[in-house]
Order: sequence, then structure tokens, then C-alpha cells
Amino acid sequence: MDEYVKWYPWVQGFVLVVFFVVVYALKKSFASKDDVNSQDKRLQTVEQTYVTSKDFTKVNETVQRIEVEIKDLPQDVSKLTQEVTKLQSETKHLHDILKRIEHPLNLIVESKIIGDRNGK
Repeated sequence: MDEYVKWYPWVQGFVLVVFFVVVYALKKSFASKDDVNSQDKRLQTVEQTYVTSKDFTKVNETVQRIEVEIKDLPQDVSKLTQEVTKLQSETKHLHDILKRIEHPLNLIVESKIIGDRNGK
């Protein structure tokens, strides 16, 4: 028992020092009331200046519309990719046909215009 009494002041002093170190570290890691108040004032100023309830309504409507559109998208896009590839090849084919038709058509129109000028 005498051992405990002999070491008790040292243990008590050590615990007290650890307590103060922890309190100091916590004080440094948390924001002071003044800092929080100044940030709150800045946030209120920004909200009052830039954000209105109409803006929130607009954003909510847009988000809801996007959610509906996303919901309707297919989960598996491989079929969609195949369809797009097929459409690309078809449009390329049509483009080639139009290029082949364009030159003779221009020649026909040109000869018709020149023939009308010459009185034919």
C-alpha cells in the first residue's frame, strides 16, 4: 500500500499533463466560435446574393427530368452499339450513292440551263 501512496503524486501529475496536452490538441483541431460565425455570415451572404428558391425549383425539375430519362435508358448498350454501327454503315452507303448521283445531276441541270439560254 505504501508503494501506491509513494507513486500516486507522480501518476496524478502524468495524467494531468496528458489531459492538458489532449485538451490543447483538441482546441487546435476544432474551429473557434468566431471562425464559425464569420463563415456562417459569408454563407448567408452568398445564399442571399446568388441563390433563390426559384433556382432550386428549376434545379429540382431538371434533376427529376434527367432521372426519368436515365431510367428509360437500356442497361445493356451492346445492342444499341450494334444498331449505331449498322446505321453508320447505311448512311455511308447512302452518302456514296448521293456522290455518284450528284455529278450527273449537275451535268443535266447545267445542260438544261445552257440549252434554255441558247433557245432550245
